[in-house]
Amino acid sequence: MEQVNVAIADDNERILDLLEEIINMDKELHVVGKAKNWGKNVSDHPKLSSRMSYYWDLIMPKMDGLTVMEKINQDKNVQKRPDFIVVTAVGQERITEDAFNRGANYYIMKPFNNEMLLNRIKSSQKTSEKLRK
Repeated sequence: MEQVNVAIADDNERILDLLEEIINMDKELHVVGKAKNWGKNVSDHPKLSSRMSYYWDLIMPKMDGLTVMEKINQDKNVQKRPDFIVVTAVGQERITEDAFNRGANYYIMKPFNNEMLLNRIKSSQKTSEKLRK
């Protein structure tokens, strides 16, 4: 398996740094970008590719995770949709359903198990690769 690029976003700086450390410890994964918020434009995200996974919290300042997924899906410049992995403390059924309707591959509740998160990122990529073939 080729190395998977991962972009992460969480408004909690401690969680953001912890996630970067956890993800970069795995030789198959590499953090290519991290942010405490998404700003006004989704164009702030790193260059998208089919070998990309996005992790983020749903509740963030300026732009929530559901809006980010929606904007990336609607962006005509994005040729290959990345995998979306939502990790959040929000477990409301309607929000979970909205996340999957916007393309979330996985929805993980905080607190999370580090190994499970890494496995979900890799599993998401393997599934995406099979679908592209």
